[in-house]
Amino acid sequence: MMRSIIALAFTAALGNSAIAADMPVKAPPPAPAPVYTWTGCYIGGNIGWAQVSAHFDNADIDDGRLSKSGFAGGGQIGCDYQFASNWVFGIQGMIDGADLSRSREGIIFPDLTFHSDVRWFGTITARLGYLVTPQFLFYAKGGWGTVKQRFSVTETDTGFVFRSVDTNSSGGDVGVGFEYMFTQNWTFFVEWDHIFLNHRSIDFRDIVVDCIRCTNNINRDFDKVLFGINWRFGGARSY
Repeated sequence: MMRSIIALAFTAALGNSAIAADMPVKAPPPAPAPVYTWTGCYIGGNIGWAQVSAHFDNADIDDGRLSKSGFAGGGQIGCDYQFASNWVFGIQGMIDGADLSRSREGIIFPDLTFHSDVRWFGTITARLGYLVTPQFLFYAKGGWGTVKQRFSVTETDTGFVFRSVDTNSSGGDVGVGFEYMFTQNWTFFVEWDHIFLNHRSIDFRDIVVDCIRCTNNINRDFDKVLFGINWRFGGARSY
């Protein structure tokens, strides 16, 4: 009797094992993908193109332009705050070096040559962006920009310096751009900015003999297109 009970139990166990082996095995559900927010701070570098333009006029008479474009590069630091799901507000400081030098003879006073030299520029701006996707940010920015510029006036034939002014030229800054988050802590951006530099003037009273129009007004603008990368830190991460 005991042997029969043991045999039945063993047969049942084998049957249950066979049924279990035939049942499909369910894989565990995948872990949810992390969601990276834009809230946090960053530091990074940039390279690109910059152009300074000066337009001279003398008593409403056009005295020509003096423009130069070239390479620029530097760094930036800032912080962002993501709100209302798709909006990002941030503040940024940026400084770049440049080598934009140009000379041109005057039209009204051909005996004089104007020189312009830009060595660096910087901006402090706020920006407001919209997340087209969780990783792609389109933004507009505005604030204040400063350009380190040196103006000089020399005698065309001899190179003698009549005027030389080193100045930090400042004005409002506006721009647009986009930034792409390709990993949790790294982003890439492209942006364009325009700085409305304050105007200046040059007086020729003690340079040109018997001058009638003794002052040249200088209207200046500054543009830049920059490509950069940021390392982001301090942001929240959720699942």
